[in-house]
Amino acid sequence: MCSDTSRGSDTLCEYPGCRRTVWKDPDGSYSSYCGTAHRNAVASTPSAVSKQPLCKNCQKRPAYVEGSRVHDFCGIRCATEFHQTGRPSASPQSPRAPGGRGGVCGLAGCQKPVFKPTNGPPSGYCSNAHRLEAVAKGQAEACLSCGKWPKAMVDENISDFCSQKCGQDVVNKAPIILEVNRQHEAFRSVAKQFTDSWKHPTAKPTVLRVWKIFSDQDHNDDFARYRLSVERRTGLKNGHSLRRWHGTKRACQIGDDRSPQNVKVCSQQTCSVCSIIRTSFNSAHFGRRFNYGRFGPGIYTSATSSKSNDYVDELGGSPYKALLLNDVVLGKTKKEYTDQPNYTEAPAGYDSVIGEPGGDLNYDESIVYKNEAIRPLFLVIYRR
Repeated sequence: MCSDTSRGSDTLCEYPGCRRTVWKDPDGSYSSYCGTAHRNAVASTPSAVSKQPLCKNCQKRPAYVEGSRVHDFCGIRCATEFHQTGRPSASPQSPRAPGGRGGVCGLAGCQKPVFKPTNGPPSGYCSNAHRLEAVAKGQAEACLSCGKWPKAMVDENISDFCSQKCGQDVVNKAPIILEVNRQHEAFRSVAKQFTDSWKHPTAKPTVLRVWKIFSDQDHNDDFARYRLSVERRTGLKNGHSLRRWHGTKRACQIGDDRSPQNVKVCSQQTCSVCSIIRTSFNSAHFGRRFNYGRFGPGIYTSATSSKSNDYVDELGGSPYKALLLNDVVLGKTKKEYTDQPNYTEAPAGYDSVIGEPGGDLNYDESIVYKNEAIRPLFLVIYRR
């Protein structure tokens, strides 16, 4: 994607009603939108897609527009992939309900054709009644926001939401946590990772609740930019992004149950959990609780849930414990087996440090030194 002289740091996002400035890509060019959320939202709106051509490669996102020139691709990644393979990576795909294979209603036992609106993609079901019934019978996962309609499909993945409206409502309410139903795949995946990675010789706790975290959109965009820049520089898919645990202080009882006071992010200065949910991680807070870090001042996580559990401190009188599961861009990792307390950043040529067990450590540690290299994904409530 070449640099666009028609856009700059003060250009506003083209998403209707948005007053944010446009995204600056790692290569110095400017997008038409403030971030991936609004770019993808435009791509999922049939009327908008019809006005702006789709990327020649992914055929899902709007093509990049530079002044009066419309490019063939949405960005550098798609342009590079297309030129390397000589063919598109995907066929056109609009959001749809996860169901309705072969044009038949997705409700088990129903053989009616799916509903096809005059303007928009086909539904996954023959009617709204069967959409509701699919959720009620556990055949479809319900939207995390409204809890009523089945989740939609976006870019061949199941979204957290049933519609653009529900998704945008959550973005507008952020920071916010939404409970993941125990029957949902996300709950099973997170609970399994928690249990499988409990390595200490103690009884494995029981996962009680899992909450999806929706943090400040500005930090999410910073994270996405950083992940993309690491991917481009290293060639590692998604910048070698992995889910890692982090334990810290909780001064309230957020997530313990669905009561109004326990689903809100608190403002107590001593509540690190809520601070992270609100604005994500800040390496400047290193040392406020522990004066020593084996690999210097950074943001510490672990693949081992029981190790992160050692750092949990419940200050709000909760009978339960809380851990954060995070998306961490590790990039190119420097493995260390002995303490390196003088590190203030990853060694030259590396993006993170991995403390490997077997030397000074009994369990692993992952350290990043940039705030934008990590974002919280889930809040996990468990009982010891």
